[in-house]
Amino acid sequence: MMIQGNFSNLEILKIAMSMEEEGMKFYTNGAKHTSGKLRDFLLHAAGQEKMHNEKFAQLYDDILAKKNDFNDEYLFEPDVTAYFRALVENQIFSTKPQAEDAFKDLKTAAAHAVKTEELTVDLYTKMHEGAKYSEVKEVLAALIEEEKTHVEYFKKILEETYR
Repeated sequence: MMIQGNFSNLEILKIAMSMEEEGMKFYTNGAKHTSGKLRDFLLHAAGQEKMHNEKFAQLYDDILAKKNDFNDEYLFEPDVTAYFRALVENQIFSTKPQAEDAFKDLKTAAAHAVKTEELTVDLYTKMHEGAKYSEVKEVLAALIEEEKTHVEYFKKILEETYR
């Protein structure tokens, strides 16, 4: 299922923050079952997801501050939060039990990280293409650029595993 619909810029950011939270959980869970350099890599990847989440939260706050008297409380209601989580669940970071080989070594974990980040870029790109409003397109363009830096970071680590 691809995320579709005409979301506001704040809703897009809530979805993005949910995806980053899923990524943090995914990498942290992998780290619980590994050790050494692999564990360090996964914890660092979780930290990268946390940094993205914080950037997106700041962007959310900045946009909200520009919307005079806009009430965003509905975005934090349990049903709405559950809806956003359901949208992102299994889109990028599977909530199903980890395949045993997903974190078998650093090379495999880095390759998996590159793949998931590329899927995130692809998802945001498709959402950008379908967005109707310029303010939403601007937010998605920023998210795409941020995620592309993540892809490049993980590709660099993957290249180092081949040396």
